[in-house]
Amino acid sequence: MEDQALLIKRETDKTPLKRFASLRLAKSVFNNRGLVFELSRRELSDQHAGQLGGAIWLIAHPLLLFFVYAFLFTIVFRVRIGNAGPADYVVYLLSGLSPWLITQDSLMRATSVMLTNSTVVKKVMFPIEVLVAKSLLASVATQSILFILACAFTFYTRGSIPATVFLLPIILFMHAMLLWGAALLLGSLTPYFRDAPEFVRVFMTINIYLMPVIYTPQMVPAQLRPFLALNPFSYLMWCYQDILYFDRIEHPIAWVVTGFLAVGTFIVGSRVFLRLRHHLASVL
Repeated sequence: MEDQALLIKRETDKTPLKRFASLRLAKSVFNNRGLVFELSRRELSDQHAGQLGGAIWLIAHPLLLFFVYAFLFTIVFRVRIGNAGPADYVVYLLSGLSPWLITQDSLMRATSVMLTNSTVVKKVMFPIEVLVAKSLLASVATQSILFILACAFTFYTRGSIPATVFLLPIILFMHAMLLWGAALLLGSLTPYFRDAPEFVRVFMTINIYLMPVIYTPQMVPAQLRPFLALNPFSYLMWCYQDILYFDRIEHPIAWVVTGFLAVGTFIVGSRVFLRLRHHLASVL
């Protein structure tokens, strides 16, 4: 892998970093897309190399987690939304849980990508943004299985494809921008703050209980509901719920906030990454 990486030339564009930083990184990843796909494939294959289940575990983990949540909240706790049956709650749960697992896994991988690939980062000619991209792609490829299941289950239980499905490319694009920017930011800051992976892991674990994913805002005491709006990831979940569960734009503000959050994270993450990437080798 390292020998192949040495053959990849770094972008030679000398325009100021303060302008079009995000586009420069996106162009670099696109130009090296073959390397990104190959590294992502290796990461997925090496993750469970030598195990009896092999790649089956890549599918089993998100599915098992979903079935545990569905069993607990529909059978044990008997959670219902209004007078609807358990299938309706499962749709609600899937519409928020599946995109959150993509976000959770992507950002947790991003915090360790530079540390686990320190020898490659020190290669002068290697475009290290490829490492962030391959980690992000590997995570999305794994966790999107549950998202596809969520869409299929929703269409089956509702008996038709909701009209809001045409908004799916928009939210997927905004979600991708948000993840890319956050991954760049976490990937470039972690070598300087080695405790960052632990903070991110704890936050990602508890944050599912701090968003309206396994419960609706109406289930929360009125005095605590404003705290849901302080969580930036709540807006992303509301957008997905509009598409898959409500079949209408139930949270218009969430779409606006998510758009600004995605663009802002995309820009800030790219600029911080470009500013720090040439110094990463000295701190790893």
